Amino acid sequence: MLSPTTTLLPRFLQQEEILTQECKTLISTLPKENGWVASHLYKYQGFWNTPRHLQGIMTCQEHFEARDSDVFLVTTPKSGTTWLKALMFTLMNRMQNPKDIFVSLWHFTNKLRLQEMGSNSLGETFDMFCRGVTIYGPFWDHVLDYWKESMEKPYKVFFLKYEDMKECPTDNLRCIAEFLGCPFSKEEEESGMVEQILKLCSFDTLSNLEINRTGKLSSGEENKAFFRRGEVGDWKNHLPTEMDAN
Repeated sequence: MLSPTTTLLPRFLQQEEILTQECKTLISTLPKENGWVASHLYKYQGFWNTPRHLQGIMTCQEHFEARDSDVFLVTTPKSGTTWLKALMFTLMNRMQNPKDIFVSLWHFTNKLRLQEMGSNSLGETFDMFCRGVTIYGPFWDHVLDYWKESMEKPYKVFFLKYEDMKECPTDNLRCIAEFLGCPFSKEEEESGMVEQILKLCSFDTLSNLEINRTGKLSSGEENKAFFRRGEVGDWKNHLPTEMDAN
């Protein structure tokens, strides 16, 4: 039964009620650090997770069976996931400049924090990010593992940088279509379908959809929190010189 206090929390911050005893026991043995939104992050199998996500990982590891036809979108948070989800349903790892990812993630997590918790300071969270203490972090371990896999199994893993997607969207959309086994036909190319898809899935179009301006996820996060600027290089407006040097 939920306590009066927990019922006031959005679902994504409610932890105890969804955790199995097995998960609680495991958590008690794991290294922990202060969380960016939830109270703490716990390091499990080399990566940092919230208790809620850790429960999902354990359940998935125990019960999920992948099929050859499954397609996965694998990203670090705030690396253009929403855009790519709208463009394709693909097995790939999206990579973006870590400085842009950090700034975007800092803004995003501050939007999710309860008002009474205050905002995370830029300096404190930058230090945590550099130490790898961020959800699904360390960042470089996540990225390099998938990059190596894409080198060894290019037919299985397609590795794409956000900056490349922004610079050459039409070429990269064609590459994604080829990877998925559904390349554009000559007729589709001539009809302008590539450009139509890019326009339909542009940042301006997606961020202005009614569902994304006013809707919420089942776990309580507002959809609009997933859209900020969608630009490359915004970190230059936030990080001082000494942070850039890191």
